[in-house]
Amino acid sequence: MRPPRSRKWHPVGSSEAYCYPAYAPARPGDRGPAIGGMAGTLIGGTLRACWYAITLPFRLVFGIIALLGRLAGVILGFSLMVVGMALWAGPFFIIGIPMFIIGLLVTLRCLG
Repeated sequence: MRPPRSRKWHPVGSSEAYCYPAYAPARPGDRGPAIGGMAGTLIGGTLRACWYAITLPFRLVFGIIALLGRLAGVILGFSLMVVGMALWAGPFFIIGIPMFIIGLLVTLRCLG
């Protein structure tokens, strides 16, 4: 024997319709995007491709400038690390330790 179906609970004073999910049958003529929808997608894709082609040189120039800035930071940071290590090994270790740490932080910042 099957257990009896549990009844839906509904709050006192309100309709039982609030306890069930909404359901609306599909219209017979509802098939999805029509010719106008496909044309809009095609036009939108064409505009996106044109915008990508137009902005490509600017994005390349800005990317090269960012890369050169990172490379300059790595070179500066590595130089500070080398000089800091040389000063750390000698009598000026008080200056060498912070210089090495600053060079290390600059290098890591430019690599990350």
